[in-house]
This record gives sequence, structure tokens and C-alpha cells, in this order.
Amino acid sequence: MPQTPAPLSPEDAAALYQALRAEGMADALTTLHIGGAHTRLLSGAADAPALLRTLDIGARVTAATCFAHQPPTEAELEHAIMLVEDAVMPVRDLLAPGSTLYTADGGIRQIALAAGLPAQPELRLPLEAVEHTFNRLAALSLGRPATQDTLAQDNAFAATLLILRECLHHLGFDHIVVRSDAVV
Repeated sequence: MPQTPAPLSPEDAAALYQALRAEGMADALTTLHIGGAHTRLLSGAADAPALLRTLDIGARVTAATCFAHQPPTEAELEHAIMLVEDAVMPVRDLLAPGSTLYTADGGIRQIALAAGLPAQPELRLPLEAVEHTFNRLAALSLGRPATQDTLAQDNAFAATLLILRECLHHLGFDHIVVRSDAVV
């Protein structure tokens, strides 16, 4: 799926990026928002972001176009992974080197809680915990009874988890900092 530049919007990754800068964060940072129709990334090391990209992948759209079953089948997950990889991989070399990944995304917070992190205003969600949570989804797709896992049975949740996993893997992050909307 192609990537297109987008104007700054107060509704997503741009608001978090500006809030982090206003807090005096001078280090390189990248912000992520997985919306219903698009995923937005901002990355930079100065007051103005060096990169603003809107990827044509989002939780609702990915779920609607890739998942015919709930939970998605193994083949549906593999198809979605290929689409998301194609959208995410070209962005890696454009990110601010050494940046830390942040989000205030409620869907990603839900993943952090499903991964077993305690609820608090700021969470550090490691790739390993995302991978473990994705493996739980994969087990459901292979027929594990839903009664054996408390993972959300919503395909938008599954798509958000898949997009987050691929972003962490292919953009080179080993964790994401999940901030509460109240902290933004």
C-alpha cells in the first residue's frame, strides 16, 4: 500500500509529538498512531518533525479487507502481515536515527494491558510482550478455544496488534512507550 504525506492533525501522532517537544524532550523521537483507516508516524530530533507519513493501513480497514473470520484465520493473518510489511518497510530509513517510539493510542494501550502490563499513565511495552500477545492471537487463529484466553475477540484489536508488531519489527524498535491521553 502506498504512503502519502499528510498535513499535521491535532487528532493523532502530531499532538503527541508536539506535547513531547513541549515537555522539553530534545532526543530523537518517533510517534505512532494507528487509526481506523490510516497509521501515522512522525519522527524527528528538532522542533519540526523530519518525517510525517500517513500509511494506508489502519485497524478498521485492515480488519475489513483482510479478515473474514473472527478470530482471523492463519491465512488471513499472513495476508495482512504482507500488506502491512509492504506499507511499513519503506519508512524505516526515513526515521530519526536512535529515536524512541511513543504513542497515546488507546488501542495500543489495550494491547499493553492484554500483555499483562499494569495500568499506569506511562507504560513501556517491549517487543517481546507484543510478540507473546500476537502468538496468543495466532493460537486462537489455529483453533485454540477462545474460552482458554482472555484476549479481545475483536478483529480491529487483532489488526492493531498486527500493525504494531510489524511496526516494531520493521522500523527497528525494541519497545514502545504508551502514554495516557491525560499525559499528552
